[in-house]
Amino acid sequence: MDEVKGPSPQARGARAAERVEDGEPGTIHRVVQVAASIGAASANSLGTSSLSLLQRAADTALYKGKHTGRAVLASRADLTAASVNGRRAGRPGTHTVERTA
Repeated sequence: MDEVKGPSPQARGARAAERVEDGEPGTIHRVVQVAASIGAASANSLGTSSLSLLQRAADTALYKGKHTGRAVLASRADLTAASVNGRRAGRPGTHTVERTA
């Protein structure tokens, strides 16, 4: 039994280009779930004006929010979160590579 196939990728690309040129709106045929996580740090509540520390605390709070599903305001404990080269430990690019002589 032969499969019924839609337009080729090239034909779909050409149609999309025509829509852009004509200013024709596109349609998404799938429901997409979107979520956002927010982490915030306040210089007044944390007692520091160090941008580096505030960013680290807000980043730590952000990841707490990802795990709880809620917005999180950084606490003083978040100021001392473990970091590698100034980035929260565990984030992409923070692994260490052993060098051989």
